[in-house]
Amino acid sequence: MPSTKSDLQTKRVQLRASTALLAGHGHAHPADELERVAAYIREHDITPDNYGTGKVLEEFEREVAELLDMEAARYMPSGCMAQPIALRIWAERVGVFETAFHGTSHLELHEEKGYSALHRLKAHLLGDMGRPTQVADLEGLAPVSSLLIELPAREIGGQLPTWDELVELTRAARKRRIRLHLDGARLWEAGAFYGRPLAEICALFDSVYVSFYKGIGALSGAMLLGSRDFIDEATLWQRRQGGTLYSNLAHIVSAKMRLEPMLARMANYRASAQEIASYWSLVPGVTVVPAVPQVNMFHLIFDGEVEDLMLARDRVAEEHGVWLLNYLNQDEGKARCEITIGDSAAGIPSAKLEAAIAAFAD
Repeated sequence: MPSTKSDLQTKRVQLRASTALLAGHGHAHPADELERVAAYIREHDITPDNYGTGKVLEEFEREVAELLDMEAARYMPSGCMAQPIALRIWAERVGVFETAFHGTSHLELHEEKGYSALHRLKAHLLGDMGRPTQVADLEGLAPVSSLLIELPAREIGGQLPTWDELVELTRAARKRRIRLHLDGARLWEAGAFYGRPLAEICALFDSVYVSFYKGIGALSGAMLLGSRDFIDEATLWQRRQGGTLYSNLAHIVSAKMRLEPMLARMANYRASAQEIASYWSLVPGVTVVPAVPQVNMFHLIFDGEVEDLMLARDRVAEEHGVWLLNYLNQDEGKARCEITIGDSAAGIPSAKLEAAIAAFAD
């Protein structure tokens, strides 16, 4: 065993690099995607975008808008920029600078309250922290201009409301004249759960945000979609916030070339996640959330201390050649991690993976 914390970390980096990864799309060199992008640009004779305009950018915006059956789309560097802009626009239109979203929303937990500091919005946090937003959560809610719904909700293991629950929630919001915004950072993964076209899901909302670097695996970037006048306003806010970069060429091309083939794999990722979660459910002291994954993501909650669990992971990696966990967060005697299934798990034989997870229980 390494003698120092630094030695242990070095060993773990080396061990991870030599094993098959349970989560994600597998090992990759940082240059790999850039080389694929460069080859695509040469093959298709693509010219660069410039300050938010250009053929490749505008074609990609139209492509995504058509896919989701939205009137217009605007490419933005990040969801952290796109989503507060959407909520700001809805607030200004009715003069109500109050919005509502789930207590585990990315805007609340991971963006330093930018919606408040930059856009003067007050947020009402809705519902139980362990389940998706429900129509009952709107009862007693003060007047708000918008409701943000995340599909699927990452911080609770990728959970989703049923289709009927989602329709009921959006109808109830519309009766209150509340604008509906979809946090679709992982919308691509949700289609397999609902068994419906993505456009049918988006039709329930006034504005939609999607990400390209998560499930799609592109370099970075996001898209905000809505009516033409909404996108015109969003474009103005993007410039005000310094988001109209000189060029986003590599990011745009990375997303464009990945989108269609990655969408075709989402149902398989989900099926694989359900199979893998069933192996974990047999391990004593481990809780799978949700018990049956609804998308290609789930959370694992362990009894025990993080370092003990990390040592068990290291042992399994050495003995079985499978890297089961990337990280664990400690919280009140429990340890928690997120597993998102992609291409990597498909390369691990089921028997080998089942044996590795069973060995972790030891």
